[in-house]
Amino acid sequence: MKTGLIASLAIATMLFAGCSGVKTPSVAVADHDTDHNIPAIDQMIVEMKQAYIQKCYLPVAKKHPPENACQSELFQMLERRYHLDYNQNHVAMASNDLFFKDIDVEIRKMMRTDPEVREALRNGAFTSSDEMIAYYKDKYKFDTQLEQY
Repeated sequence: MKTGLIASLAIATMLFAGCSGVKTPSVAVADHDTDHNIPAIDQMIVEMKQAYIQKCYLPVAKKHPPENACQSELFQMLERRYHLDYNQNHVAMASNDLFFKDIDVEIRKMMRTDPEVREALRNGAFTSSDEMIAYYKDKYKFDTQLEQY
């Protein structure tokens, strides 16, 4: 009985210690040269990333049980890749994959509907839609070099 209690406390302590070192990722408008400066896309990405961090990234990084589809999808990806032995760097890597799937869809939609985005493409800011998406994915990626505690 005493051993079971000690084991339970040890597990709880490990979970708490694993959660206490989670750093909230920062979100800011990226710096661009004048050719690649499209404020509408920056604003959309920053707003979506802030929401993603609060609704998906942080709860999963803190190892809370998934409460919505976004958290479930992120948790399942982490579980497939790292089992339950994942850390915040792993969450960031998986988030780069999942978050940018949604950004890809939104940028492609903006290319069809937003005059500012269409104008930037016409003026040669990017040679293709894929180049544009890769550019923004690089500018707004999650930091995967976080110090682990």
